[in-house]
Amino acid sequence: MNEKWRQFFWNKAIRNSLIASFLFLLISQVAIFIWSKISKIDFFQVYKKIFTFLNNSVCIGLWGLLTLIGLLILLLYLLLKRKKEFLKGQEKDNTEGEPKIKTPEILEINEAPTVFFHYRFCEAFPGTDAGITWFTNKKQIHRRLKVLLEYPTKFDKCNGYGLTIDPVFWFRGFSSSPIWRFKILNRTKVLINNDELKIEKIAAYRGHSYFKDFVYVQCFADKPTGLYEHNQLYLEKQLNEYGEYQEGFGIYKNKLIKSQDYSDGSTIIRGKPVKLKDAEFRTRTLIKYNFIIAAKFSPYNCDEFYNNSKEYFGRILKKEIEFEELASWLNKFPRNTNDD
Repeated sequence: MNEKWRQFFWNKAIRNSLIASFLFLLISQVAIFIWSKISKIDFFQVYKKIFTFLNNSVCIGLWGLLTLIGLLILLLYLLLKRKKEFLKGQEKDNTEGEPKIKTPEILEINEAPTVFFHYRFCEAFPGTDAGITWFTNKKQIHRRLKVLLEYPTKFDKCNGYGLTIDPVFWFRGFSSSPIWRFKILNRTKVLINNDELKIEKIAAYRGHSYFKDFVYVQCFADKPTGLYEHNQLYLEKQLNEYGEYQEGFGIYKNKLIKSQDYSDGSTIIRGKPVKLKDAEFRTRTLIKYNFIIAAKFSPYNCDEFYNNSKEYFGRILKKEIEFEELASWLNKFPRNTNDD
């Protein structure tokens, strides 16, 4: 008998035994009182006759045996009742402790990427005219992007020709990636996939044809995490030569860790190696950065964009050209052959 059962039984048994004893005493007193009234005998004379009967040598053994049998029956009844209630409670606890098995939701898309993105664009930027609409207020920027990139932007399956499970991409030069997550981290920073971004401004470009819609995003340089040493001249060189520079790191229980520790799956905490469980990888861009968000099969997913767009993005950040020049160039792109 385990500790939980013993504690359960004795608490219930003692309480019920006291209740049964009290009820037995109360009923017996009522019975004696009624008997005394019917027999017209003094209440205490009834007690005297009862005690005389019990003191009879012939009845002592019989009375004791009946009393013992009665107590054993009462004890057995209480024991079986308590055990039944306990087992029922145990079964309920075990059922509640079991994880509820839910059928995983299957996310399915039945729209072409350009159609899907156009609908999201209209929801995020309703009423905007064809052409460019700027947003510089951080709260507005975050709200618009939250609608544009609302979950889900990545699906489990798709049905139909020209469909894809990852309809929304970001593009910059040769770099591109499906967008599968968006989160507002605080009033100045958002998270797109694993990238922490401090967005300066965005431009919603509504094309004359729905498949040409895109959103231009320009970001401030973020502060380093402090995990690595950075030379300012080196950062300026990265901006001039490559137009981008990111710092990778991990987050484990709100603690920042180096990317090598994240890759190793372990880090040093209070002088001891600790295995990383549920750590998350992040990046920060330490120089100004810009890119566009568009449908996967938009006109901008092409060799012309890969080969020449990086120069446009870099010159915008250096303030050598305006964004309108990039938009004018992109407007000339033909429809993507995958977007039939």
